[in-house]
Amino acid sequence: MPPRHLPSSRLPLIAVILGTQLLAGGALAAGQPEPQENSLNSAVDNFVSYLKSETNETMTAAARIARENKDSLAQAKSRIDTQIDALRGSLSGQKARLTTLGTEASAMWEAWRETAGTSWAKVEHSARDALDRIAGWMRNQSLSEQRPETPV
Repeated sequence: MPPRHLPSSRLPLIAVILGTQLLAGGALAAGQPEPQENSLNSAVDNFVSYLKSETNETMTAAARIARENKDSLAQAKSRIDTQIDALRGSLSGQKARLTTLGTEASAMWEAWRETAGTSWAKVEHSARDALDRIAGWMRNQSLSEQRPETPV
C-alpha cells in the first residue's frame, strides 16, 4: 500500500498532541507540573469557553430571529406547501398518462409482433411453395432432356 500523506492542516495538530504527551510524561517523571503545560491547558480551556459562549450567543440570536419572523416563516411555509401540492398533482396526472401510454404501447407492440409473426409465416410458406414449384419444374426439365420425344 502506498504511504498516505497527511494534509498540511493535520500535521501541526499531531505535532501539538505529541508535544503535549512528551511534556506531560516529563512533568509526571519530575513530579512537578511544567509551566508550559499549564499554559496549554489554560489556552484550551479559554478556547472551549469562547466556543461555548459563541454557540450560546448564536443560538439565542437564531431563536430571537425565528420569534420575530414567525409570521413570515408561516407564510413562506404555506406558499411552499401550496406549490408542493400543485407539483404533486401535476406529477400524479403525468404518471397516470404515462401508465396509460405504457399500457397502450405494450398492447400495440404485442399486436405488431403477432402481425409480424403471421406475416413472416405467410412469407415463409410462399417461399417454400415457390421453391417446391421451381424444384418440380427443374425435375420436369431434366426428365424431358433424358427422354427426347421423336416426332411422329
